[in-house]
Amino acid sequence: MPAHRIYFHLTWSTLARQPMIDAPTRAFLDEYFRKIALQERATIVSLAFLQTHAHLLIRTGPRYDLPRLVQLLKGGSSYAASRQPGNVLGLRWNREYSATSVSPKLVPQAVAYIESQDDRHPSEAISP
Repeated sequence: MPAHRIYFHLTWSTLARQPMIDAPTRAFLDEYFRKIALQERATIVSLAFLQTHAHLLIRTGPRYDLPRLVQLLKGGSSYAASRQPGNVLGLRWNREYSATSVSPKLVPQAVAYIESQDDRHPSEAISP
């Protein structure tokens, strides 16, 4: 039986689109998002962070509670990142998020789009 592959491009921004994601926070978020996705049986195909927002391409099964995953990613990461040693920016996300389904045929284009975020928003790129 073939495996179902459902892809979503998720994006959300920091509260009031303030620059709250620096290099240490990005590293923390990358690890945190991947851990939560694994626990929730979702696969992160592509992931990008800018100072003011996040982009993810995830793969899920056909009967998946996407709002729950977003809640775990956003709420949990905000709480945990803000309590990391040395985090002076804090981290709060806007309440809204965008979720767009992506056809399996368009996954390479979605990955390219997500991976090009630093070029698309150079003023919001995170310095190493």
